[in-house]
Amino acid sequence: MKRLFFIMFALTLLLAGCQSNNQESSPTDNKSTESKQGSSILSLKEKYGTASEKAIMPMYNVAQDEEFTFKFKGDLRKLNLSSDDVISVHTDIKALKASKVYALPEINDGSVSIKPLSWGVLSSEAMETKGSSGWGGAPIYYIRLNYDPDAENPTLLDQPLIIPFTVKSELPVPKLRYVIDKDRRLTLTWDKVEGATQYKIYKRIDRNRIFDPNNLALQGAENAYSESTPLVIATTTETTFNDFMKDGRGGLGIYNDIVTTHQNSGIQGEYYVTALGEGKESNFSNGIATAPLASQLPSALKEELYRDKLKSVNDLPQKITVEYNDGSLARETLVYDTANVEISPFNETVIPFHVKGTALKNYVRVENVTQEDLDKLTQQRVADSSNGFVEPKNNTPYVPAPDVPTIINNNETTSKEATDQTASESGGDPSEETSTPDTESQQNLVDEQKSNTEQNVEQGNQEIVPEPATGNDFMNADSALEEVLAKNMIAAQDSISLKAFPEAQNFTTLSDVVLKVMYQNPLILGVEGFEYNYGTLTLSIHYNETAADIQKKQNEIIAKGKDVVASIIKQGMSDDEKRKAIYDYLNDNAKYDDAALENAEQNNFKHVDAQFNDSFTTYGILVKGVGVCASYASVYKLLSDLSGLESIVVTGTSSGVPHAWNKVKIGNEWLNVDATNNLTNSGIPYFLYNANDETAASQKTVADKDYWLDSELGLFKGESDANDYYVQNDLEVDSISEYKSKAETHLKKGETSVILRFASPVDSDELMTAAGEALTAVNEALLDNAQLATLGSYVLLETKSEQK
Repeated sequence: MKRLFFIMFALTLLLAGCQSNNQESSPTDNKSTESKQGSSILSLKEKYGTASEKAIMPMYNVAQDEEFTFKFKGDLRKLNLSSDDVISVHTDIKALKASKVYALPEINDGSVSIKPLSWGVLSSEAMETKGSSGWGGAPIYYIRLNYDPDAENPTLLDQPLIIPFTVKSELPVPKLRYVIDKDRRLTLTWDKVEGATQYKIYKRIDRNRIFDPNNLALQGAENAYSESTPLVIATTTETTFNDFMKDGRGGLGIYNDIVTTHQNSGIQGEYYVTALGEGKESNFSNGIATAPLASQLPSALKEELYRDKLKSVNDLPQKITVEYNDGSLARETLVYDTANVEISPFNETVIPFHVKGTALKNYVRVENVTQEDLDKLTQQRVADSSNGFVEPKNNTPYVPAPDVPTIINNNETTSKEATDQTASESGGDPSEETSTPDTESQQNLVDEQKSNTEQNVEQGNQEIVPEPATGNDFMNADSALEEVLAKNMIAAQDSISLKAFPEAQNFTTLSDVVLKVMYQNPLILGVEGFEYNYGTLTLSIHYNETAADIQKKQNEIIAKGKDVVASIIKQGMSDDEKRKAIYDYLNDNAKYDDAALENAEQNNFKHVDAQFNDSFTTYGILVKGVGVCASYASVYKLLSDLSGLESIVVTGTSSGVPHAWNKVKIGNEWLNVDATNNLTNSGIPYFLYNANDETAASQKTVADKDYWLDSELGLFKGESDANDYYVQNDLEVDSISEYKSKAETHLKKGETSVILRFASPVDSDELMTAAGEALTAVNEALLDNAQLATLGSYVLLETKSEQK
């Protein structure tokens, strides 16, 4: 029987640019066009029923041994409460029991207070040797107050009052980030800290699991950093680190020039960075937990292909088993590197390979190799995947600089203090004079902050929110804060006051809500990045175009969107028919912008040139017909909104690469739709269409937490597969024998392209044999030009004479 030659042509997931084109660049002259007068912030709070919600502004840079005292109108002692029932301090913003810090709360006559015991959490060796009580070196803490201090009688709050605070650091605290590069290798990175000459890298790992080979999750801030103490693993003068094995190889297992058997070696637990300079050490940075990343990080080859000598090039395997840092296994695509292969006269030619999208490489030994074989193999190589991801630049310090005042009252802030604040956040040289209040001179720090909060909120509530020229019909928001942000960003305003929202005046909450608003509003265009100024309570937004140009594009988007919906959505259509009409329109009328991806790669994914800006926004796909995944997802959202359908934009990773897609609401389920990886772009129709989360995960498409508020992510689960395109159309198979039977059935119908999806992983050699048998059963001549390709667990059997 003739043998089907397995050709893995370029079926590639298109993942680039899952977020806006938010590159780091020079500030633009973004003079906003005159916007209509809108509502006051107070009226928006009344609209959402939150005008009477209580909040206290964060208290930054307090003393290490600070005691917080809250005055109560009601006598809490009447309830015979435990002190812990009233007040506690936590390391996580959710302030659940597990994150509670060891501290001493007390209920007194008309007040409740709390102060630290021992040396606190995340303490460096220097802190511990001091021997005095303190909160510790954690980047941020949260006070949880469960009872209303203003109620005449003790009253349990519907939601606890959460008040962030930081402990004053000897040096500015680094803001730690991570990068997963195009080879899916992890690197820690942080910005240079003014006054620092070195940085310490700390590792925290559960001492009970120190020899566990898998990267199991730690709870970190959610568990008050318990079960372990961070240990210094390295000191560096650089602002990046990937030498997790501390052997100078950057986590690689290098045997020789053509063999790299391991990568991401030594990664486990959580990492932190502190800044060092002039005998001082900063508090700990935010932590990078590696367990959530472990499923994205390839670690080792599990097969030693070089041990077996193959008869011919036709016997070359197309897949190899790769282990990930979480211990899971996956079949990954091999790319044979033929450029420098020398055909051996001794009947054994070494052909090197690398694993697509990794740094892992090895070789195979093959008999009977000809130059024609090598030429053919070169032509059949699978294109390397590339992440092409240009993420939004969030320049907000995770922890405010040490000179940010504990009590920020903008009415009393001098111009000098404002200048110092700006300098410290931009890396300048702030004044040596501290602006942190002397707590001994204060009657009560909490009382002062409470009064200050009331003044700021009262002023902020009177501020007027601009009304975008596009109106409210194209604005998505679920709270007063979200509406303020959405309207300002749609109107391309570059400065947004947050005086009225004390709950948002911290990195965690603000970043969470800003990203949600950006992703769920298709008319927000051209945002390069943002940062919050803790001293002025102002959020700055940076755009890559003027407000006038943005408004012009918004008008084009609205006009085009309405035209598209009018042409594809017909009266009497069901919601299912509408969703399919939108998906099919994008498949038929737009294509992926490969040039934008290439340009992003040339710029090391830090930015793209101006001519590609539109490909990362709604304007690209909808108006110009070309864009990356961020544009596809945003347009799908816009057209769904215009059609009366419920959908959201989702961000995450696909095969470890940043990506954007959508979820649609069908009944009570939120199911995945990937409009980017359609037939036109990937060669697979309806790659993920109404797919549940399990199916998406089986294709390595996994959502992150950026697209929605963390506290509400559980609302968007999708479990049912009843609406899945491949289930509904009987195109999913459970076994090789079922694949052979169904492929044969479709071929007998005269289909020249048979696409089926496996419900579980399949061996590539078994698949090739089954496909060949199915072709032979129909017509052996079909083997001459048949081609087989896979993408995830999708299998394309092509019998056309010409390759796509």
